[in-house]
Amino acid sequence: MKKLMTILLAASLSFAFAACAPEAKQETAAEQQPAAQSAEAPTAEAPQKITIGVDDTYPPMEYRDENNELVGFDIDFATALGEEMGVEIEFVSTAWDGIFTGLTTDKYDCIISSVSITPERLESYEFSKPYLSNGQVIVVKKGDASIASAADLGGKKVGVQLETTADIASQKQMEATPFELSQYDDIIQTFADLKTGRLDCIVVDYAVAIEYCAKNPEDYEITTAQLTNEPIAVCIKKGNTELKDKVNGAITALQEKGTMLSISDKWLGGDYVSNIDEELR
Repeated sequence: MKKLMTILLAASLSFAFAACAPEAKQETAAEQQPAAQSAEAPTAEAPQKITIGVDDTYPPMEYRDENNELVGFDIDFATALGEEMGVEIEFVSTAWDGIFTGLTTDKYDCIISSVSITPERLESYEFSKPYLSNGQVIVVKKGDASIASAADLGGKKVGVQLETTADIASQKQMEATPFELSQYDDIIQTFADLKTGRLDCIVVDYAVAIEYCAKNPEDYEITTAQLTNEPIAVCIKKGNTELKDKVNGAITALQEKGTMLSISDKWLGGDYVSNIDEELR
């Protein structure tokens, strides 16, 4: 649902959901899959389209498939969110390291790109209610039992995605437990280096860890160690509480209809959208 690895979006009411780069590629939801008719037509006052920032290199949350189509947990979620709100969705692909700048400079209306809630981010942005459970977990090669707690990272070679909450959490952990931290532009690179032995472990969003370990059970496994608890939500520009309220209403409706559970089952193979632990740790 995408390092020390970086986590359920006025003249025309913009909304934001992942990052934006200066030469961002814009793509409407209609280009990924057939558009569904909204149950409720938008009112005259409602915006006809919202733009969403997304880093499309973070499977299974948001990425390009073999046909270069934008797919993933967050893509299905954002599309369903737009249908529930009665608006068209337009995705703006961008690199993670510019995603929050894109939001604050109105490149898009909101970010839906595995953005986890942290106390620091709450100071700068609005967040919807959480729509996906998440925390920073540690992934190792299959059969490696050397890491059972965060303290066991001492002396290890640890990989994270640059400027993610995995990166931030790992850097904080380094203060208590020194280790070698490698920061990568893309999460895919960290798993490749773990597989070849260049890394001892990866710190990454729980949802991403689930996907990689499920698809490659002979290569990776999730340890019992967890650095943080930081549920995922829609990130919105500070002060735009009107959009925040509308998004929250739509998320609640999708939860009650079972849509969120269906998306979770499809992409994560289980229920990670119910009984979300909202306490930040």
